[in-house]
Amino acid sequence: MKATLKSLFSVFLSLAILLLGHGLQQTLLPLHAQNIGWSPAAIGLTGAAYFAGFILGCYCMPRLIASVGHIRVFTVCTALAIVAILTLAQWQYLSVWIVMRLLTGVSLAGFYMVIESWLNENVAERSRGSLLSFYGFVCIGAMAVGQLLLFSDDMLQGAVLAAMIFALAIVPVGLTTSPQPAIPPRVIPRFRVAYQASQVGLIAAAISGFVMGLIWSNGAVFAGRVALDNQVGATFIMAVLLGGLFWQLPLGRLSDHIDRRWVILGTSTLAFVCSISWVFFGATTPLHLYVLGFVVGGSAMPLYSLGVAHANDNARGDFLLIAGALLLANGLGSIAGPLLYAGLVGLQLDNLFFVLIAAAFAVSAVWTGARLVLHHVSRDHFEPYQMVPKTTMAAVDMDPRGITSTEHNSETF
Repeated sequence: MKATLKSLFSVFLSLAILLLGHGLQQTLLPLHAQNIGWSPAAIGLTGAAYFAGFILGCYCMPRLIASVGHIRVFTVCTALAIVAILTLAQWQYLSVWIVMRLLTGVSLAGFYMVIESWLNENVAERSRGSLLSFYGFVCIGAMAVGQLLLFSDDMLQGAVLAAMIFALAIVPVGLTTSPQPAIPPRVIPRFRVAYQASQVGLIAAAISGFVMGLIWSNGAVFAGRVALDNQVGATFIMAVLLGGLFWQLPLGRLSDHIDRRWVILGTSTLAFVCSISWVFFGATTPLHLYVLGFVVGGSAMPLYSLGVAHANDNARGDFLLIAGALLLANGLGSIAGPLLYAGLVGLQLDNLFFVLIAAAFAVSAVWTGARLVLHHVSRDHFEPYQMVPKTTMAAVDMDPRGITSTEHNSETF
């Protein structure tokens, strides 16, 4: 593992630099949109546009990589990301922001796919799981640290800083001596196969995306408005990410010893209780917001990996098809959260943000509880939990649990 990490140092360095800038812009943009007077509905639409672009990029990037190569795609995506963030700073029109956020999503999908292809190409079978977990920790950790770069809510200053960071991310990959990897897989997701393997897993993946889509699009705005301080919004996002980082492996290891559905039920119930308590009682200090963010992030982010693990227990050789469906379900949930928030915010419901989060976790808890009562699982096939980043199919292909099905289930469009 140590030798693998040494050989991939430049790739991980580019990834960390890139996600520092991405973490910064993901919080800066909604805060700035609020400062210029945009409604929560408009901010939600721009967030949904980002996730829609990400899904679009997951489908179109493999062909582009096959045509021109990994380093060129990485460079092009960097240029597009820089153009997008600087355009957002220059022109504050909703239509422009929606298009640019869509473009940012496409670019980030390309970034992830290039990085993950390199990791796939250089990882030994025995260290796949460790490398995938390390990759996930780097992703979350770098985005959390990116919140510290939000020195002020000045859009031009923040946009220039993010653009500089994106440009720096090219350097390590551009100078790497590692040969370009194979073309990433293009897998057609099969929702029917995924649902048959794990009804709980599919819903958990969607709920995870729904909650995190809400948090990325409006979390910083909501927290900053409650505390009357935008810096509180950035710290709230950091608390969410740290919660996800801290609870991934403990919850995963627990699910290796008991029915994974009980872990999903427990985390969903805890997050529901905490979220609904905010709705009824509110908070007196920013510390309450941070604790709630830590709990919600520690519940929502592992839900996806827990769902993949439960589905894999019943995959029977269809791991890539199922994992692709769960990844798409997560992406669609990420779009649905901001869109539903944008549609309902006009009702002027108090604390709508946490009402929707509580409702999402309630759906997860009720559905999982019903499946526990109605469906007994013997878990004839079982493989240990694996932390899975919610990025692209190239990361799923790195998962050691999918090795046996890789050759049989990759399909081109």
